Amino acid sequence: MKAWLLLLAACGSSGHKPDAMIDAGPRCTATAAFGAPVPVAGLDSAFDDQGARLTADELTVVFARSRANGTNDLYMASRATTADPFGAPVLLGTVNSVNTELWPTLSPDTLLMLFDSDRATTKLHVFITKRTAADATFGPPAASVALADGDDQPMLANGAALYFTSSTRAGLGMGDIWRVDIDSTGATGTPAAVIGDVNSAGDEGAPAVTADERTIAFARNADIYLATRSSPADGFGTATAVPGLSDPAAHEAPTWISPDGCNLYLQSD
Repeated sequence: MKAWLLLLAACGSSGHKPDAMIDAGPRCTATAAFGAPVPVAGLDSAFDDQGARLTADELTVVFARSRANGTNDLYMASRATTADPFGAPVLLGTVNSVNTELWPTLSPDTLLMLFDSDRATTKLHVFITKRTAADATFGPPAASVALADGDDQPMLANGAALYFTSSTRAGLGMGDIWRVDIDSTGATGTPAAVIGDVNSAGDEGAPAVTADERTIAFARNADIYLATRSSPADGFGTATAVPGLSDPAAHEAPTWISPDGCNLYLQSD
């Protein structure tokens, strides 16, 4: 089934906020309920559009779009304000291959990008590509030597923290969420499983983490959950399902959450 890119905006006590107003002023309190999801304007096509990750100002997005043969390429798009639709997506030709590329994620300065690809083996692996300026093209990607086949769905919460999913590392369930330190070159430290009520005996994945690392959205058994903590040194508290996104007949996964926790982007079939 087709994958869609959607946006939920957290609302104040007055109710749902229209998509056209998400650029105006303080948008919410982080504990407010999310409104109904709406398609991300400009990123809706006849193909599968998924894995959208944005810059902090929500003006630039990288995402994956399927090809007719079922593989995926990475694209980038931009807009002038959050009230505008995204412009025509640009194919990241220096990054893509004849294989599948998924789940791109940008560093805050947009000079570093990580993504999944199965170009080297039959399993997804995290690849790293860099560029010298925000308007330059990305260089040839290289496989991360510190991460393994089966470590996928990379998400840069900020310039120093990389979250990812792993179904091959010893964890609590079918898939678990991990964190590792990362620097501006893409070099990483030793990964550790995220602690608190995130990983379980179920299947967790698709981490989307605020820049302060205090709020995480993630998929658990195809539904979207949220959890928070007081500081990055603490374990996450009780994870709760996002209301309206627990339909057993649908498969949703978060892709990005704004630094203030008010806007949640997701993909859904």
